[in-house]
Amino acid sequence: MRRRNWQVLSWMVTALVLGQGRLVYADSLLPQPGAWDVGLRSGYSIGLKKHAEMVPIDLHIGYTLFKGQKWFLPPGSFEISTEPFVSVMTSIRPRNSGSIEMGLGLPTLTYYLDLGIPVYPYIEGGLGVLYTDLRGYHLGGHFSFLETAGVGASYFLNDHLALDVGWRFRHISNAGLYSSNVGLNSGIFLVGFSYFLPPR
Repeated sequence: MRRRNWQVLSWMVTALVLGQGRLVYADSLLPQPGAWDVGLRSGYSIGLKKHAEMVPIDLHIGYTLFKGQKWFLPPGSFEISTEPFVSVMTSIRPRNSGSIEMGLGLPTLTYYLDLGIPVYPYIEGGLGVLYTDLRGYHLGGHFSFLETAGVGASYFLNDHLALDVGWRFRHISNAGLYSSNVGLNSGIFLVGFSYFLPPR
């Protein structure tokens, strides 16, 4: 019985906190159309099925195209961005390697959902190109294409600064540019900050 009382109390506190958040942040903190944001993210990536680990560093430059309307999309903001990145390979089996990769995600499309609280979940997807000197794992050549899809959330610390946490699935392959077209799939966990500039 005592355990049930604690559960009821915890649910009431959670509802109260979320309710207060909804009241305090009744005005959306998401950027208006025409606003830019700049962010820096890093984390860790692990190859799926094939062992290849790396530390990525992404520079995120985004532009808000429009805000969603209930009759078309859930309330939120739609952003298009570019992401120059570099990754340092930390482990490749059967042997370790100090290989690196450099690339550009263009475009990356992100939709932030507005739930009426300062935490904004998002979904994203994108395309890009990369150059890698990956040793110990042959991709057919140095030049590859990439596709990504992911989910995450942005927590606004104030009107302009947000903490970002996300996970991405990434596939890279050379799309038949070389005789060998061995792909590599990875799961990437990213954490970073974004600074949103007001629209002009």
